[in-house]
Amino acid sequence: MSKFKKAVLDTSLFRRSYIVCLFCSNISFVLIPAYAVLAVLFIWGVFLLIYNEVKHHTIQKTRYGLWLAAFVLSSTVTVIVHLASSALYNAINFMMVLHVAVCFFVFYSVHTEKELNFRRELYSVCRFIVYTTTVLGIVGLAFLMAEISFEVLWFKFIVFENRFDGMFVNPNQLGFISAAAIFCCHMLMKKDFIAISGRERVSRIWIGSCVAVNAISLILCDSNGALVLVLGYIIFYLIYKMFGSERKLSTWVVAKKALACLVAGLFIVAAIFFMRNVTQAGFSQIMRDSKPVVVASSEDLADIIVEGEAGVTFEHVNKNIDSGRFKLWQQAAKMFAQNPVIGIGKGNIYEYGNRLFEGGIKFSDSYGILAPLMTDFHNGYITIIICSGVIGFVLFCIFWLRFFRHITVHVFREEGLSESVLPCMFAFICAYLIYSFIEVGLLFNLNFMVIFFWLIVGYTSCFLVKFEPDEELGTFELFGRTFRRSIL
Repeated sequence: MSKFKKAVLDTSLFRRSYIVCLFCSNISFVLIPAYAVLAVLFIWGVFLLIYNEVKHHTIQKTRYGLWLAAFVLSSTVTVIVHLASSALYNAINFMMVLHVAVCFFVFYSVHTEKELNFRRELYSVCRFIVYTTTVLGIVGLAFLMAEISFEVLWFKFIVFENRFDGMFVNPNQLGFISAAAIFCCHMLMKKDFIAISGRERVSRIWIGSCVAVNAISLILCDSNGALVLVLGYIIFYLIYKMFGSERKLSTWVVAKKALACLVAGLFIVAAIFFMRNVTQAGFSQIMRDSKPVVVASSEDLADIIVEGEAGVTFEHVNKNIDSGRFKLWQQAAKMFAQNPVIGIGKGNIYEYGNRLFEGGIKFSDSYGILAPLMTDFHNGYITIIICSGVIGFVLFCIFWLRFFRHITVHVFREEGLSESVLPCMFAFICAYLIYSFIEVGLLFNLNFMVIFFWLIVGYTSCFLVKFEPDEELGTFELFGRTFRRSIL
């Protein structure tokens, strides 16, 4: 087999390339070439999806793959039913079905690749994120302290609507990436992870710098969603530390530990919000006491540096606690009534919004020409039930109930996991599922956060296969073919 053909059929190489490309699509200026490369990678991913199914029967080997395959089939039916829509909306619908299938059977199904050292793959992803976010974070904070902010085309560097966005496209993307980087740092400190991956330990200087830089970036970007993600991660990991590996727990011990978790959780939440307020006020005061913020405009490239107004407070311009989400969710409720059983497809959200509401879906005007693709309800669960209807939502929930029940049992029952990455990934998944109640990322969005989430779910499933081997689960007959029981 030639090197080129071997590379094309290398699913691990695809996953790493895809996640790096999506990460780069969040960086200002790099975004445009990154999306051009992403188009090629997407085609590669669809090819691998088909090839692996034909050659290796990936769907049959995927743990709980029957429910995921049924979800993809249901979403395909939704697309077919709505073929009367315009060509653009149909194209988006088909692309999203393929994107969902890639998430399920290329990223989540990593556990079907028996010869793969998934820890080595995870290590390379974590190291890339740690190194890249540290460098970009230092550059962004240096620009901020020098009070240099500039705008070229639609890119607003360093300060975006009174919030720090550094070298990234907007503050919310910076917030998620900062949270993901801190999560990666935690995993890279696990001894078992480093030992089994066969890689060298990342320098503690890099780890410490990454945590410090991304913690500051997370605070100054004022992303409430990213802060919820970090808080959720800390709290769920704390719950694991309290209850993990405990064979016998009396009612009194459970109550005592639960109370301790509650008190510790409240203290952590209060401490982080206090630290955020103090840090934001401190940076704001430093900038207010020095020279004005510097602004550059694409309209005057000959004179890049122009003085502007000072007074950045690193707080949301919109002071509403929901940031407009309640209005968005009310619109979603009306749209759900249009086709509650099979949904309307992702590509039709924008069209239905313009048809049902004066001014269309809230926030959709901020996406410009990408509105049909990007319009969302800022809630992953609501987006799924609108796009795939009750049928799709129920199938998706069945998968998660089965996956979550099994992995939770092993996280809390298995011994010797203190230096493993499994509890870290479990805590991240739990936190992300809560985060998805207020942010766009869960499934029907082709972005870094969605793919990163399914990548982590896939690596977590590798432990599930380790603790529950297929041969112990048996087989069953369906349509004259033999399937592993794990598909259920």
